[in-house]
Amino acid sequence: MEPFCTSDLIHSGDLYDCINNFHDDEPFYLEKCSGKTVLELCCGTGRLTIPLAKQGVDIRGLDLSKSMLERAREKATREGVPDCFLWGDMRDFSLGKTFDVVFIPFNSLQCIYSTTDLERVFERVHRHLAAKGRFIFDVFNPSIHLMVERESGWHPVTRFEHGGREVEIDEQCAYDDLHQVNRVKWRYTMGTEVTMEPLDMRCFYPQEMMALLRHNGFAVEQLLGDFQQNPFEQGCAKMIFVCKSSL
Repeated sequence: MEPFCTSDLIHSGDLYDCINNFHDDEPFYLEKCSGKTVLELCCGTGRLTIPLAKQGVDIRGLDLSKSMLERAREKATREGVPDCFLWGDMRDFSLGKTFDVVFIPFNSLQCIYSTTDLERVFERVHRHLAAKGRFIFDVFNPSIHLMVERESGWHPVTRFEHGGREVEIDEQCAYDDLHQVNRVKWRYTMGTEVTMEPLDMRCFYPQEMMALLRHNGFAVEQLLGDFQQNPFEQGCAKMIFVCKSSL
């Protein structure tokens, strides 16, 4: 199996929460998961897992990053949520039970770079999905224009304070058309320290993903373009797939 991106800063739990403090996808996943047994793959620091658990969702969160899980457990303790987190690789895990909903949020499927590994993920999802369950995930709709624009130089991503230091993150892209991977570099400037880290993102195009899902035993019930559940159409930044097993 090809390795995930394992950069220390990108997978640092406390930095992750400073960068990713949005909640626009939370109502969508809460609606889809309410009253269900749920498995979240690539749960990270529990950005979605914890609020869903606080709303009474019977959820488990699995992630490969120990730093992320450590942060998730700290947050869960503060929020009075039982430890529902598991360490594991979404390409190769076995929990011995099935779930009504399995979901992979926040573009995390784009950390899978080969078709072989992607099919391993789909097989694991099938194995853990209840007979009438739903598989849900969201990914970027690739923007050739944006990737070309961001090849031209460094572009700001975010600015925040962390540990008493100002942190600036900028990115530069280079599209690898052979592997369909956007080779993203993030430049962290923390005080006087500058660090470069890769954040490679596999690009999945709409018709390609529809074919991959069909080939791997999923029927797409909905293809949405945003978390307000509007249909996917030309120009949408996101693709949100709601699938059921067709096996």
